Amino acid sequence: MLLRALLLAAACLRCTASLHVCSAGVASFVGEYTEDSSTFDGAPKFVNENGMSVYRHQGYWYFGDMAPWPPVTYYRCIEGCGYNSPTPPLTGFQPKKGVGAAPSPVLQSEPCAVNDEL
Repeated sequence: MLLRALLLAAACLRCTASLHVCSAGVASFVGEYTEDSSTFDGAPKFVNENGMSVYRHQGYWYFGDMAPWPPVTYYRCIEGCGYNSPTPPLTGFQPKKGVGAAPSPVLQSEPCAVNDEL
């Protein structure tokens, strides 16, 4: 039953037009991610308005900056990361030593809540 729920969640994520990160230790990873027309490692790549990406490389998912080559990896999926998963996991990312910072980004399909109260 749990496996079916996880598969349905992954399928739903694939249907999502965009993904969102509401907080991260490196501010440039916060924002809305849309699927890029290009793929990387045979999987979709998602890019935010700051040019940061969520991408799969050699079967594992990462957050990083793909402008330089090779890409600069800030966070890599460590926990609950299925090898060659067709979509990025929502959680399980850890900061890369010397580059990423806690807290790690968490992906969600819903936009970030906005506090309109002043």
